[in-house]
Amino acid sequence: MLADSGFRLGLCVAAVQAATLCSCVASSEDTSQSDGTEVEVTDEEAFAATARPVDTHGRLQIVGKELRNQYNAPVQLKGMSLFWSQWGGSFYNANVVNSIADSWGATVVRAAMGVESGGYLTNPAAEKARVKAVVDAAIAKGIYVIIDWHDHSASSHTEQAKAFFGEMARTYGNQPNVLFEIFNEPDGEPWSEIKTYAEAVIGTIRATGSNNVIIVGTPTWSQDVDIAANNPITGYSNIAYTLHFYANTHRESLRAKARTAMDKGLALFVTEFGTCDASGNTGLNLSESQTWINFLNTNKISWANWSLFDKNETASALVPGASTSGSWPDSQLTESGRWVKARMLEGSGGGGGGTTSSSSSSSGTGGAGGSGGAGGSGGTGGSGGGTTTSAFQFTVSPNINSWWIQVKVVEPGYTIRSVTARVNTRTYTLPLQSWGEYALSPSEAIPSGATVVFTATDNRGVSATFNKTWP
Repeated sequence: MLADSGFRLGLCVAAVQAATLCSCVASSEDTSQSDGTEVEVTDEEAFAATARPVDTHGRLQIVGKELRNQYNAPVQLKGMSLFWSQWGGSFYNANVVNSIADSWGATVVRAAMGVESGGYLTNPAAEKARVKAVVDAAIAKGIYVIIDWHDHSASSHTEQAKAFFGEMARTYGNQPNVLFEIFNEPDGEPWSEIKTYAEAVIGTIRATGSNNVIIVGTPTWSQDVDIAANNPITGYSNIAYTLHFYANTHRESLRAKARTAMDKGLALFVTEFGTCDASGNTGLNLSESQTWINFLNTNKISWANWSLFDKNETASALVPGASTSGSWPDSQLTESGRWVKARMLEGSGGGGGGTTSSSSSSSGTGGAGGSGGAGGSGGTGGSGGGTTTSAFQFTVSPNINSWWIQVKVVEPGYTIRSVTARVNTRTYTLPLQSWGEYALSPSEAIPSGATVVFTATDNRGVSATFNKTWP
């Protein structure tokens, strides 16, 4: 009886509009204050406001070679590493953490506590205070945080590391937000020495009752993950291994080491990478950086970029003199910083999901894909959408107009639990209609040229996004 799609659409519009007037369907984001005045929300803030990573994923775990959430679904975190705390401590504050979560789509921040050269060994109270400021801010914001023993000679400081991580585990070991990185970059130490150190520190952490994920450095500035894979740590669970790279120096040969390690069952975590030479300066190579990002996305390897700091060098995300309290305009970002920010926003899953890339389709004009990325919130019809790995499939109805939001979402083997659509500063929950699309007629029109960000969440708590420029 409703074979005519236009007739069917008209009836459905009327029904949903009536439901909206009766407050049966409500916006999940209210931008008005109690006095009725509107609160102005930027697109980046609205993008980030729809989800908190820790609320979505809970306590993380290592299962085989994968980082997974508490629902046993693979997770890929993306974020920034702060600079050595004794030199970059002015950026160790809540405003900075909030800015990269809200405006960059970061799901993890790394507190790189300097140990030598005037760091923790010299001023333990000051350096711990900086770390705690970042950890407390990350917990409050609902993102993940890595407590990093930023040391090249950690095995010479075993007792100090045990004391530090024992205290951190007693303080934060019951928080799902926290990961422990116990040795940043071994330089000349053999794996046997690193492993002995790691087992001692891991034992201290586990003795507190904390089972949070622990990340262990690997030989040669955390590059020889294949060597660690030949004799991995046993007797403890939730252990990942550090892989570091600088894109213009470390290329396919290092990716081959990573493949070997993963083939042997190691879970890898890139707690530090640069877009340039290994020195941190010169050699900006965004093409090779993208090759690495594609590799990490394909293998669901989490990453943090080095570094969120304003040092005058290529690896810095901020220009010299940039604000130490966040909210940076693009003019305060380096070329590397702008590029890394864009990579995070591609895969932030609606403000910090950061877990899946969506395999999307559209019978409209196509999604707004990332700039050459393999994954993220872009669809197959967008500019540079790339190949993706998740089974989420978004199909936007061809009946695109300024007063009706509709999309079909399926994921073979799983059940879609919710679908939302963000239009500028408002986010709408889309009810599932009888004909199989998630649809809503908002009370106000969708501005021509607006980007609608669809976010779908399945029964595991895994989310994916798809962008569509309207109409």
